[in-house]
Amino acid sequence: MARPLKSDDKRDLTIRVRVTATEKRRIWEQAQRAGQTPSDYVRLQAMATTQPLRRVPTPERKILLDVLAELGKVGSNINQIARSFNASRESGQLASVSPEDINAAMQGLDALTAHCLKLLNDGH
Repeated sequence: MARPLKSDDKRDLTIRVRVTATEKRRIWEQAQRAGQTPSDYVRLQAMATTQPLRRVPTPERKILLDVLAELGKVGSNINQIARSFNASRESGQLASVSPEDINAAMQGLDALTAHCLKLLNDGH
């Protein structure tokens, strides 16, 4: 009997995946139970339709996450302004920012943050 012809579709590319020692051991054990090499086992599992542990965010979700990060930075800046205001009040110096302005900024920031979190939780 003649040797079967080799496929032109050679597997010559590598995909690296980071796993823990426990995960690696489980993969090797499951591959052995399935009678497959670890590479074949992982390849076949990856090609099956399963829910991933993490998903790549959609462009809209990425924008929301970026906005949320920026809101955190703005909140930090407002907090620094409030601290400076309180320090200047205690030292008797006049401050150019009123407490009402700081509170209004913080409330607006809290509202924007809550809205972004709601959008993210709703699946956007």
